[in-house]
Amino acid sequence: MPSVRRPIDFDEDDDIYDEGTSTSSDALPSVKRPRVSDEMKEGHAPGAIVRVAMRDFVTYSRAEFRLGPSLNMIIGPNGTGKSTLVCAVCLGLGGRPELLARAKDVGEFVKNGQNKGTIEIEIQGFPGETNSVIERTIYKDNRSEWSLDGKRETAKNVKEVIDRYNVQIDNLCQFLPQDKVASFAGMTPQNLLIETERATGSPQMLSHHEKLKTLHAEYKSIAIATESNQHELAKLKDRQETARVEVERFKERERLQSEIELLERYRPFVEYSVLANRVREAKAEARDKKVEHEAAKARAGPSFQLAEAAMESFKQASEALETSKAASDKAVKKYTSKYKDQDSFMPLIDDQKSAIKEYQEDREKTRRELAKTRLDLAKNEEKAANRPDDSRKAELLQKMAENSQQNREAARLRDEAKFAADAVEGKLARLNARISTCQDEIKNLELVSNQKLRHVQKVDGDTYDAVVWLRQNKHLFKSEVFEPPILTLTMVDRNLTDAIESVVHRTQMLTFTCLSRDDYLTFTENVIDKKRLNVPVVEYSGTDHPTFDKWKKVCSPEQLQRLQFDGYLIDAVAAPDPVLNMLCHAANLDEFAYSRRALSPAQRDQIENFVTGDGNPIIRRYISGKDSYFLNRSLYGKRAIYTQTRDIRSTNMLSSGGVDQERKAQLTQEITDAKDTAAQLQQEKEKHFRIFQERLAQIRQLKSEKDSLAKTRERMHKELQDWNRACEAVEECKKTIQEIESKPDDTDEKVAEAQEKIREILNDRETYAIKLVELLERVWEARKDFVFKYIATLKKRSDAMELKRRAAAANEDLERFAQEAKDAKRRFQDLKAEAASRHEQLESVMLAMTEEQQEQIRELSDKTEMTLDELDGRIAGTRTQLDSIFGGNQHVIEQYEKRQSEVERLQQKVDASNDQIRDLQAQITQIRSEWEPELDSLVGKISAEFSEAFKSIGCAGEVSVGKDEDYENWSIQIRVKFREHEQLQLLTHQRQSGGERSVSTIFYLMSLQCVTKAPFRIVDEINQGMDPRNERMVHSRMVDVACQENASQYFLVTPKLLPDLKYHKKMVVHCIYAGTFLPNPIKESGKMGLGRLRQYGEVGLRLQQALTA
Repeated sequence: MPSVRRPIDFDEDDDIYDEGTSTSSDALPSVKRPRVSDEMKEGHAPGAIVRVAMRDFVTYSRAEFRLGPSLNMIIGPNGTGKSTLVCAVCLGLGGRPELLARAKDVGEFVKNGQNKGTIEIEIQGFPGETNSVIERTIYKDNRSEWSLDGKRETAKNVKEVIDRYNVQIDNLCQFLPQDKVASFAGMTPQNLLIETERATGSPQMLSHHEKLKTLHAEYKSIAIATESNQHELAKLKDRQETARVEVERFKERERLQSEIELLERYRPFVEYSVLANRVREAKAEARDKKVEHEAAKARAGPSFQLAEAAMESFKQASEALETSKAASDKAVKKYTSKYKDQDSFMPLIDDQKSAIKEYQEDREKTRRELAKTRLDLAKNEEKAANRPDDSRKAELLQKMAENSQQNREAARLRDEAKFAADAVEGKLARLNARISTCQDEIKNLELVSNQKLRHVQKVDGDTYDAVVWLRQNKHLFKSEVFEPPILTLTMVDRNLTDAIESVVHRTQMLTFTCLSRDDYLTFTENVIDKKRLNVPVVEYSGTDHPTFDKWKKVCSPEQLQRLQFDGYLIDAVAAPDPVLNMLCHAANLDEFAYSRRALSPAQRDQIENFVTGDGNPIIRRYISGKDSYFLNRSLYGKRAIYTQTRDIRSTNMLSSGGVDQERKAQLTQEITDAKDTAAQLQQEKEKHFRIFQERLAQIRQLKSEKDSLAKTRERMHKELQDWNRACEAVEECKKTIQEIESKPDDTDEKVAEAQEKIREILNDRETYAIKLVELLERVWEARKDFVFKYIATLKKRSDAMELKRRAAAANEDLERFAQEAKDAKRRFQDLKAEAASRHEQLESVMLAMTEEQQEQIRELSDKTEMTLDELDGRIAGTRTQLDSIFGGNQHVIEQYEKRQSEVERLQQKVDASNDQIRDLQAQITQIRSEWEPELDSLVGKISAEFSEAFKSIGCAGEVSVGKDEDYENWSIQIRVKFREHEQLQLLTHQRQSGGERSVSTIFYLMSLQCVTKAPFRIVDEINQGMDPRNERMVHSRMVDVACQENASQYFLVTPKLLPDLKYHKKMVVHCIYAGTFLPNPIKESGKMGLGRLRQYGEVGLRLQQALTA
């Protein structure tokens, strides 16, 4: 890319001036303007900055900039005053110092040694109008003077002119100074939306948004107040409802008390009415009782005579019954005595029957015994005829002896195998004990890791939480994710701990390392996005050094030794290779040489002279004693090498020590070897065990054979014993048969004799039975006579008793009727006297009553006739109702009415608030219906440009509106994708790298131009932190966007640019270089004209070549 502002004609006598020494002149110098080529004559858009001039401002004594209408590249070394131009634009157009984040007061922008500074800005006017020239003079005491087109004006009037051009200096989307670049990148999505609306939206868009936020805040405030009032209203209504019940209860209680008093006053009248009824009833009763007594006297006479006659007849029948009963009892007694004697015949008959049965059973038993003995004889004779064969007995004993010998040999071999297996088992036990010892030692080593984890918890809570989460969720990752160096790093040489802590910064000490992009995305999604933990994470799969083995040492060990170095810092630590790879990437640990002792100046000079062929230092970083040294090469002049020195300071990040990885590896290898040996011993043990099992099976087989031989011998012995017993049994059976057959059988004679005795007993019993029948007939006749007489006596007794009862009843009725008549007469007389007395009392009570009470008594009497029970029941019921109504307060009604007034007041307030809420909702709906579609359309256009910009560099991106119920939370959501296999992801500080965020930021700014209404945009050093690839892509896109037709004026301020960047004819490149030795533009203005540089011979030629390179 060309390094000059515009094509320059070196034959033209033009002047271009920049910073020089201060001057006492009060007016800005009038100088010749550079000639502009034809292709640069495109005019400025209204509001664009045509010219900026400064005097005694920050670093400039005098300076003027002529600015192009499209893209202006402001380049130059650091400290030459590039950002001073940005400050001049900000303050010259009414911006506050806070926007620049460089100084608190405006007076601090006046150049040192001067009392005031002046800024003059020429703004392109609208078509048909002249340009506006705004001048601001700033004083050291923070005062400012304003002029417009050469006339003094107030700041307010100047601000109105600036606003007319839609210049918004406080909008970071339009004005992004160097110190605010990070602020823009770190701007919240909500603030980004506000700034986007301010920069690109219509005038009413931002006001609509602010109005919506105000209305929603008012809506929330009123809704909360309304909810509180409704709650209070509900409480009052509840209390009022409770109070209403109390009031009604109080009134009801008074009514019930009055009713009880009335009923009590009415009681004497009811009592008198009841008493009068009782007098009438008593009079009627006395009359009825007298009539009943007379009738009873007439009925009682005949009953007494009949009762006496019946009693005499019953007496005579009773005497005849006693005589008949004595005769019957005598006959029954005689028959009963004779009947009992006949029972003596049956035992005699039973005895003879039992004897016959016994004789027959004995004969049958003898017959069965004889048959059984004969059967046993036949069986035993058959067994005795077949003597068992015992000729194989000797052979059997020989086999049993051989079996015993084989069993002893097998037992010996079994014991030998068991002994060998036990020996192997002992070796295995010792190996397992050693494995346990090694494992315990590894656990003890890992305890150091636990100590380090607790140390991490103290250093950084987010890192601790991330480590704990990682250890619990390793299954989510395709490869191992390595914990930060603070946990995994072990010092090989602990004397270098401070040096390592000084070189490896805190962020690098807390960095997680992934091996693949997928694991990186999984980690960031879960730990950073979901758990909201602020932890650094890296992966280097797509870099030139994806693994640790790709790093090469810049010099050999021999060269290090010649330079008095002990080695590289990377060799002083132990950690997993991916962690070491990260430390090489992030902390250049592979380039850091170290010397435990302090190097002398001569040795340090030797290191500075140890350079490559093009003069660059080979050792760029090294540790010497307690200091660290950094070698750099100047970019200017002779490009000499210079050294920066820093003290080594401990950060205690590695204070808890580390795991001895080498010892852990030795123990792990020892465990592996021991397990291999154990596996071999296990095979040997299994071999001996198989032999043991084989011999054991052989012993079991021999035992089975031995048992079989023993059974055979036992069987032969048993057969011989059975034969001997059979021979003995034959003789016994023959002897028993002979004894049975020799006994005589006299059973038939004994049976005949017993049967004869039974016949004799039966004949005697028959004779006795005939006599009993005769006695029974006599008993029957006597009992029959007794029964007839007994029945007649019962009838006469019943008749007499009934007549006697009737006579007694008649007598009792007569006496009762007499007494009842007497009592009824007495009661009538008593009640009559009481009624007369009660009537006199009622007359006195009525005279004591008021007319109202007398009227109440009459009404009550007319309505109903009430008994005393009914009256008492009514009083009791009313009193029960009264007792159920508790409380009663004379102030209850007053309190109730007071609360009712408060309820009505609150109800009106709630109704008014609800009306306000409905009105606010309507306003919000109306404004949102206008604002939201316009905002969606605006963001849609921005998103289209943003997507197109990312598409042009082979990536993807989109912009959307993040919506929420609360308009304070509406936001701009930027999603980007820098790699083909990724998904679009939200732009955050944690997920994307600094370069990626810078690319996204500048692309978003450029996307705003599609809908922008700002006349110019300024971005100061946005390309800082980008890698060359990103910077080149961004620059190309910026040139395309800023140099297209009708684009806004654009300013890009940067101290450095890459070579061979894209160039467009509309671009203007401003090269700034300022310093103490530049010519004074007032006194030697000719020296500042590039057209006259040829007068300076070779110097001018070299400058020309540099500018056109």
